Amino acid sequence: MDKIKELETIIKESNYIVFFGGAGVSTESGLKDFRSKDGLYHEKYIYPPEEILSHHFFLENTEEFYKFYKCEMKK
Repeated sequence: MDKIKELETIIKESNYIVFFGGAGVSTESGLKDFRSKDGLYHEKYIYPPEEILSHHFFLENTEEFYKFYKCEMKK
């Protein structure tokens, strides 16, 4: 079986698919990266962005999590 057919079979037989993309995918879509001069690391938040974006932070600081997203979605 060639690789493309093999991948097609895996996808068809899967219940879930996860895609891990890097900054190149995000920035091409108009999303900010973390490290550029306009990136999330250079904005002023009480918590570091990688902490805000974590599942643990969402569970422990739900209100701050939503404040971050509301602010970022307006941009």
